[in-house]
Amino acid sequence: MRHLTMMAEEGITRFVATSSQGVAEDWKRVNPVMRGLITISNIKAGFEDHNGVDALMRASDVEWTLARAVALTDRPAKGPLRAAAPGTEKPATFVNRHDLATFLLDTVEQGTWLRQTPVVWNTRN
Repeated sequence: MRHLTMMAEEGITRFVATSSQGVAEDWKRVNPVMRGLITISNIKAGFEDHNGVDALMRASDVEWTLARAVALTDRPAKGPLRAAAPGTEKPATFVNRHDLATFLLDTVEQGTWLRQTPVVWNTRN
């Protein structure tokens, strides 16, 4: 909450960050086996953090975008980047970190995906 106060004091109204596929209402779309593994592993803490950021942003007046990345990879991208609202398309498994970073920058510069949580992936793995 303190960060939102500091943003307001500085006149910052835009927040763009990487989240994860399966956060908040998207959790039900995660494969049940993966959900089980997440809930018994240390990955659970990351999901709890992402859920907290999601709830905080939704309750704020900030123009936010939380890009829900599929599994991140450093491998060269295979196929162009794709972004879609959760549940509207079946994403591929991976997203190249460089492509994701480019998506985040484009989102800021173009003012797109306002108050949305697009799932982001490369179209071929």
